[in-house]
Amino acid sequence: RQTQDGDMSLDIILLILVAALLHASWNAVIKGGTNKLYETGLNCFGGGVGVLFVVPFLPLPAPESLIFLAGSCSVHIAYYLCIAVAYRTVDMSFAYTIMRGTAPLLTSIAMLLFGHNLSWAGWLGILCLCSGVLVLTRENVRNGRFNISGALAAVGTAVVIMGYTLFDGYGARASGNPISYVCWLYVINTFPINIILLLRQRKSYIPYFKQRWKIGLFGGLCSLGSYGVALWAMTKAPIAMVAALRETSVIFGMLLAILFLGEKFSPVKLLAVVLVATGIIIMRLQ
Repeated sequence: RQTQDGDMSLDIILLILVAALLHASWNAVIKGGTNKLYETGLNCFGGGVGVLFVVPFLPLPAPESLIFLAGSCSVHIAYYLCIAVAYRTVDMSFAYTIMRGTAPLLTSIAMLLFGHNLSWAGWLGILCLCSGVLVLTRENVRNGRFNISGALAAVGTAVVIMGYTLFDGYGARASGNPISYVCWLYVINTFPINIILLLRQRKSYIPYFKQRWKIGLFGGLCSLGSYGVALWAMTKAPIAMVAALRETSVIFGMLLAILFLGEKFSPVKLLAVVLVATGIIIMRLQ
């Protein structure tokens, strides 16, 4: 329940943290698969199946929003391709942190280019983000785990995130029902990447699908649950606070990578991830 002074109750805070964990979890599922591109197809499948239980009870999005749905789905193809490249070549703790941290950084730079001044908090957030990214990059270079194509793919993913966020922001407003818009987005997103994989790599994708579909379903449901909980929380608490708290996912991402993917822990890596998380939270709250 949202209080008059904009605070969040403990139950909402805990649910947002769960959403952050779910977001990091579906990324860990993709990273943990042997074929990262196939895993993105399975993730889309899982999210689409999960939302089918909700869609029949929702109205159709307004026709005015269909162009935004189409644009978002097109951009999502690039999103999944970038994720696959990034996770194929660099550690999740590096790629995921760069993905989540670079998007608000790029947004702030764009705002500066268009003449929008940043507050002192905004500059502090940028300083934390840049410091965290530089420390994390240096750590990967020192360990011999840095890969330029993976790093560029992670940054490319952040750019793509900006793109579909714009499409979905306008599309949800034009739809007349934001929840319906999001659910139909999950339904439609099931098809493009899976159709491409079936047309181009059917002989290897179908056996992979049969072997990993349960895990893919789990990952897709994590994605759907993360977005759904965050969307619900934004109706109960200040949007900026929800968005900021959700960015703790970069910390969960590092923990999952260490616990389940065999990536090595280091104090420097922890410092970098905490700096990035702090920078994102500051910028979301300003």
